[in-house]
Amino acid sequence: MPDSIDLARYSVFVPSDPFEDHTGPFYFRIQGDAARAGSVHCVLPTAQRHGNYAGGVHGGAILSFADYALCLVAGRAADGGTNTSFAMTVSIAVEFLDAGQIGQPLEASGEPLQVTGRLAFARGTITQRGKTIALWSGVCRHVARSKAMARKEEAAPAVATPQPVPSDFELLATASVYSRHIGPSYARKEADGATLIQPTLPHMCNSSGVLHGGYMMSFADSGVTRAAALVTGMAPSTISFAAEFLAAGDAKSPLITRVEVPRHGKSLAFLRGLLEQNGRPLLSYSATIKLRPRA
Repeated sequence: MPDSIDLARYSVFVPSDPFEDHTGPFYFRIQGDAARAGSVHCVLPTAQRHGNYAGGVHGGAILSFADYALCLVAGRAADGGTNTSFAMTVSIAVEFLDAGQIGQPLEASGEPLQVTGRLAFARGTITQRGKTIALWSGVCRHVARSKAMARKEEAAPAVATPQPVPSDFELLATASVYSRHIGPSYARKEADGATLIQPTLPHMCNSSGVLHGGYMMSFADSGVTRAAALVTGMAPSTISFAAEFLAAGDAKSPLITRVEVPRHGKSLAFLRGLLEQNGRPLLSYSATIKLRPRA
C-alpha cells in the first residue's frame, strides 16, 4: 500500500456488506462537506482474486468499484455524510481507459452533480498510481437506511439451497480468477451470442439483503466477454459498459442473462443483454468490446 494511503483512517460500510466483504474490502473516507467535489475518497486494495485472464484487474471488479464510488459520492451528498441514507444505483456508465494492475490499490473520487428528493447524480474517476483507469457517471435513488434494512429479513434466504442448472449449459471451468471467486457460472452458445446462468449465493447480496449491483454487473460483464469470444473467436476486453437497474434480485434462485452481439468488426464488438431472475428483468445493459487476436 502506498505511503499516502493509511487505511486506518478509512471506514467500511456499517452494517457490513456481504458482496463487498467477499470481493473487497472496499474503503472510504470523507473529508469536509460531503456535498462538495472530491470530499469522498474510496480505495480498493487489489489482490490476485481480482484478476482477469491477462493478469490485470478484471472489468467486473472495476465496475463494482465504480458502483461503490457512485453510491458513496451520491449517497453521502444526499445525507450530508451521516450514513443515514441507503443509495441504490438506478443507472451507471463506465468508460475503461487503461488496464488496472494487480497489487496496487485503485482509488476513486467524484463530484455530486445534483440531489433531489429521491435521486442523486454524480460522476467521477478511478485511478491507480496517478493514472486514470476509468471514468464513471450515474444516478442513485436514496432512501432512509432504516427503511432499507427493514427489508433484509424478507429478502435474504435462511439457508443457501441447491439451484439446478439445465444440462445443455457448460460450466465455465476456464473462467477468470475474479469470476471463479464470485461463484460458478455456466454458458450456452447461441447463434448471435450466448446465454449464461449463475446460481446465486448469500455473499452476492448487499447489506440490505438483495443482490448487489456490483455483483450483477460483474456477471453481466462475464456474459459480454464470453459472448464476444464465442461469436468472434478473438480475445475480448471491455472498453465501455452501461447499465440500467430495473428491479432487485435475491439469493434464492439463479440469474440468467441472454447476451446478443448485434454487430462486430475486426477490432470492436457491440453487445447488449438483459439479466433476469425467474423471468423478471433485473438489469438491462450494453457494452463495447475491444477485440484482439488470441495469443
